Amino acid sequence: MKKVKLGEVCEILNGFAFKSLLYVNEGIRIIRITNVQKGYIEDSDPKYYPIEYTNSIEKYILKENDLLMSLTGNVGRVGLISKTMLPAALNQRVACLRTIDSLISKEYVFQFLNSDLFEQSAIRSSNGVAQKNLSTDWLKKVEITYPSVEQQELITSTLNLIERLICCRKEQNKKLNELVKSRYFEEVVA
Repeated sequence: MKKVKLGEVCEILNGFAFKSLLYVNEGIRIIRITNVQKGYIEDSDPKYYPIEYTNSIEKYILKENDLLMSLTGNVGRVGLISKTMLPAALNQRVACLRTIDSLISKEYVFQFLNSDLFEQSAIRSSNGVAQKNLSTDWLKKVEITYPSVEQQELITSTLNLIERLICCRKEQNKKLNELVKSRYFEEVVA
């Protein structure tokens, strides 16, 4: 099967070093490295930049479903930015990937980058002693299998189904554990 470099099928952007002294209570959400988790964007402690700075930071403004990746610390974590988090801007040490080839789907690239295999490759390829770092130059050279659009759709739909099943099973296990604990408690206390 054909392989291509990510830099051939994706535009890969670096973030900006926003000044924390300028953070405000509302405005343009800053997506920081701490927001990028494995498979999702976490938003429990949002930081905002003044909306009047929009024009000066235009090239860092994110779009719905932009694929984001951590480049420092827990390298290789990826998530998709949702519409509810916009307007948002890309902070330093977070990469943004946007597909530029109509024959490769963003969901397929996301599944590839969200795989344990890719994450382990990112960790092995990272530099730094105190803190691991990846470069967007390295990311551009990463090879990805390039199946047909139909095969990409099949792969992503299958993986999405498996992920939903895993979530359901985890929830079922949690409820079963709660049931066992409550029944045990009733038996012991009664």
